[in-house]
Amino acid sequence: MTETPPILQWPSAKMMGAEFVSMDEDTLTVEMAFTPPEGFANMRGSVQGGLLAGPMDEAMGAAVFLGTKGKLQLTLDINLSLLRPVPIDRMTVKARAVKAGRRVTYVESELFDVNGKLCARATATTMTTEWPGQEKGPDA
Repeated sequence: MTETPPILQWPSAKMMGAEFVSMDEDTLTVEMAFTPPEGFANMRGSVQGGLLAGPMDEAMGAAVFLGTKGKLQLTLDINLSLLRPVPIDRMTVKARAVKAGRRVTYVESELFDVNGKLCARATATTMTTEWPGQEKGPDA
């Protein structure tokens, strides 16, 4: 799989200014960059903490896509640790599928500011799903 994941075509990724940077199929790691819109700013002028979960979830979704050979993911839980303020500027997120199972995948990610400083870490548990319209069964 060497093409850019379709995750970049989704409205949420576009809104967050997502860019695909790289992926490593051996380590199931994806790197993405994001340029947050001005509307993500808090009263201090940095990215509002909860809104950092979005880019991290997008990157972790791309890692699940890679780790499950093209399946989508549904995030079941996400744990976010904020380490420092993130300026409204380009940020990068590295996400890795730690354990990609048949139905459940564990992922982790780190978010870095424009200067390469670690600003947030997240872990998530996801459930793989089929692409819309590809469901199987009598009600599909």
